[in-house]
Amino acid sequence: MDYSNKKLYELAPLLSPSIYETIFYNQYEIRADKNAIILDDKVFDDVYIEEKIYRNFILSNSNRLGKSLNYLGLNQMHGGIINNLETDGNNKLILTLIDTGVDKLAKTLIETKAINLDIKPFIVKIIFENVYCYSNNDIDKEEFIIKNNDTIIEKTYIQDQITLINDNEIEIVISIQDKEEKLSYYIIKSKNTSIVDEARDTWLSTFYGNDFAMLYDYFINARKTNKLVMNRNVCISIIAKYEEFISQLDIS
Repeated sequence: MDYSNKKLYELAPLLSPSIYETIFYNQYEIRADKNAIILDDKVFDDVYIEEKIYRNFILSNSNRLGKSLNYLGLNQMHGGIINNLETDGNNKLILTLIDTGVDKLAKTLIETKAINLDIKPFIVKIIFENVYCYSNNDIDKEEFIIKNNDTIIEKTYIQDQITLINDNEIEIVISIQDKEEKLSYYIIKSKNTSIVDEARDTWLSTFYGNDFAMLYDYFINARKTNKLVMNRNVCISIIAKYEEFISQLDIS
């Protein structure tokens, strides 16, 4: 099937009946904004969405997403902290995130390997260009989307869903959580997205000249295809697997 130029809900026939009823009928049909399909972590956990459907939808539109494909929709920034939100007169929106996963990995590496280094925040910027709509939203008891004026700064970037890609528009819904674990949904409609990965440069400048300079790229590739909960044990496991990977390169 051609997944390009499709809204995610148009793929509903490929999903199980329970998923269709739960998401695409109960939520989509009665919402005020029928263009916004909210698929947050709870929905994924409760109804077992077949992830390959979403991945095929994203990957088939890779030409429209460019390098942002490596960050949006593929388990990249989930858990990051929103550090800043900027807009300018040219309809550009810049979302600045602190990558907490990389931060935890770096701190665990420094601790376990007794490396004497100071680290800076690992920053990733998602840039939305030609933006014509953006808003933070709640969902009320009747499942209607209600706009709010709450700031999203210092809140947690829980999950993103790209719900539409075509020649003129990329629509993304970002699930955001505050300290009280209340969810809101930031909806952005733009023409293009791009990424400025300052975190990679920060990592390379921090660990330049030792055996762990390549660990950043190793971790990013692992995170694209795995839902990682970045606690200390997971960080230690990633470091150990990286060391094994590097040792095999040396042997060859």
